[in-house]
Amino acid sequence: MHTETKDEMQEKILDAALKRFTHYGASKTTMNEIADDLHCSKASLYYYFPDKNAMHMAVLERIAEAYFQEMEKETQQVKSASKALNNIIEIRRIFVSKFCRLEIFKILQDGNSFFYAGMIKAKKREIEIHTEIIKAGIASGEFKVKHPAKAAELLVQSLMGLRFSVPDHFRNDADLNEEQFAQVIEKQKQLLEIFIKGMKA
Repeated sequence: MHTETKDEMQEKILDAALKRFTHYGASKTTMNEIADDLHCSKASLYYYFPDKNAMHMAVLERIAEAYFQEMEKETQQVKSASKALNNIIEIRRIFVSKFCRLEIFKILQDGNSFFYAGMIKAKKREIEIHTEIIKAGIASGEFKVKHPAKAAELLVQSLMGLRFSVPDHFRNDADLNEEQFAQVIEKQKQLLEIFIKGMKA
């Protein structure tokens, strides 16, 4: 009979938590509900995670890793840098739509320093991915850019900035609803189109 290792049990807990969080929302999910789903005691969960916030963070880290791995695929064998950059926006749209109930911005508002540090690393990783795509565009003659890393940084920061300015009445301490998110994605596509034209000039 197979005895589960600590890592295997931790993965099972994260699977159950992710399923609950994406369906009901993180704040509306209790540790008791996750324990019930796993047919274990709540005390068993606390052996792996000190509290629900720690579990929430672990879920977000897992999703973030999958997100970046998907984006990094776009840096491999780039045939069209323009298409690859547009694909990044589509990857973002799919992930945010799928995991919109994970309440990322609520955690930011709560002032979680560990999560904030993770966001800084995530932004750096996203800039690096965009840099690689722009470099591929330069190598193929598609783009004419002197400083790909600076262009990538400006592009990523501009795209991120739209999340806080569209729509005008949106608060930066809340997560987007579907309509608001669709507006942001549309503006990101428009901005990217202008940016790509500038890099081709």
